[in-house]
Amino acid sequence: MTLDKLARMTANEFSVVKKDMNDGFATIRQEMATKDDLKHFATKDDLKLFATKVDLNDLRVELKDDIQKGTVEVLRAVDKIVTKFDKAEKDHAADKLLHDRHEKAIEILKQKVGV
Repeated sequence: MTLDKLARMTANEFSVVKKDMNDGFATIRQEMATKDDLKHFATKDDLKLFATKVDLNDLRVELKDDIQKGTVEVLRAVDKIVTKFDKAEKDHAADKLLHDRHEKAIEILKQKVGV
């Protein structure tokens, strides 16, 4: 296969894809609503069913409160976990210190006994 033949095949494929896309876009454009169609879609009475700025502000405040409550709950849970971890860490350190003291005492006894 030569480069010229490959280039022609590629160009043909791109032409087919371009034609298919243009046909698809033409179909979509035919199905799209025009501005005149949209004028009859929503009346002022219909718009009253949508949320107002006050409704949206109230929703924002409620969401903010919920998020803050959720954050407090998460922080409490994290605090419990950290507290348990901290306690375990301190217990481990105390056990290690006690174990080290016992090891030193055993070493001293072994030296005195001569073992």
